[in-house]
Amino acid sequence: MKSVLILSWKAIGNIGPAVKELRARDLRPVLVSNLPDDPNAVLCDEHVVFDWDSEELPTLLERIDERGLDLVAAVNMVEKLIGWHHAVAGHYGLRGGDAGRTVIASKLAVRDRMRALGLSAIRYSGDPDTVDFFPAIAKPARVSGASYLVKRADSPAELSAYLRHLADSGAGGIEMIFEEYLPGIEFSVDGPVLNGRFHPVLAVEKPDHDEVTHHDAGLEYHPPQTDYVREGVRVLCEQVSTLCTDLGLDQIWLHFEGRSSPDGRTELIEINPRPGGGQIPRAIQEISGIDAIEAVVSMALGSYAPQDLGPLREQPLIGWMDVEAHEVGTVDIRSTEADLLALPGVIGVKLLNGFQIKSLDIENFFFTFAVTADSVDQLRAHAATVLDTLDYRVVPA
Repeated sequence: MKSVLILSWKAIGNIGPAVKELRARDLRPVLVSNLPDDPNAVLCDEHVVFDWDSEELPTLLERIDERGLDLVAAVNMVEKLIGWHHAVAGHYGLRGGDAGRTVIASKLAVRDRMRALGLSAIRYSGDPDTVDFFPAIAKPARVSGASYLVKRADSPAELSAYLRHLADSGAGGIEMIFEEYLPGIEFSVDGPVLNGRFHPVLAVEKPDHDEVTHHDAGLEYHPPQTDYVREGVRVLCEQVSTLCTDLGLDQIWLHFEGRSSPDGRTELIEINPRPGGGQIPRAIQEISGIDAIEAVVSMALGSYAPQDLGPLREQPLIGWMDVEAHEVGTVDIRSTEADLLALPGVIGVKLLNGFQIKSLDIENFFFTFAVTADSVDQLRAHAATVLDTLDYRVVPA
């Protein structure tokens, strides 16, 4: 029977839904992860253990080859593993090994290509010594996800202090990018790329985004309600399509983030080849009828061929929140999903009871929920009811 690799790090990567899609196609899921006791291993036919941080590609290929697998695809939905996915897919001649994806794997390479195409005027650098624009956003150029190590610096002194913090915490060797901070409202967009053309299926305004930690916060909703954000979504979707055409991308799902300012400036913030997290897949299903995980698996197999994507849909109005813990410890949740799903307007809930917070340098979302309503005010009212009902505590480590 033919096999498909599923790449995972620290048990993340939408493993369960991906396995379900593969089994529906009579394919063998083979997990590749860094955890010997990975809880998702029991879902798969085989488990290849590999330390993404300390081991090299030849070792991984040797361990895969030892299994004698008849590989037809590799699936990855983890930012940290984009480069690994490209290398493995290229070695075995699978989808995902094309050169265009190496650009998407690096924020610096994306910035360079956007500038070369005349699509971006944002100031940026990979060298902190050349940063002469403030406020500046410092973030990893490759090791990404959950706003890991993202920091705003308002002065050279703040940037120097943050670089010392990275070095003292053992993260000094991580490749970083330093970007001009663009004021305004952040948004995100999800959708597939087919034959070099990006097709948006979800656009999300983030009016409550945390401008201190630069973590997602508060209510997010589709479709955007602010005029300059709606225009920013339109502009950035066209720019991303131009980038995709230039890179020759096809059969790939993109989740990207942008910012628009009231004066009409829009810039790409980040781009990733996977669906957005939290309640975004649920929202995509509600709005467009598309199962994003099914689409990703089909794309890995080169068989994604939707009949009619059409324009971005304006209905229904749907909102969600990702709830974060702000202290180190273990989350103990007393509420149940059934309790919360019974509340007005709630259509989706995910609780991570026992979630462990080990560092505050990353988003620590232990609870997400989605609601529908007739207005943003009603979305906020429904969300407030959910937050008032949620019963949890963080047990100190």
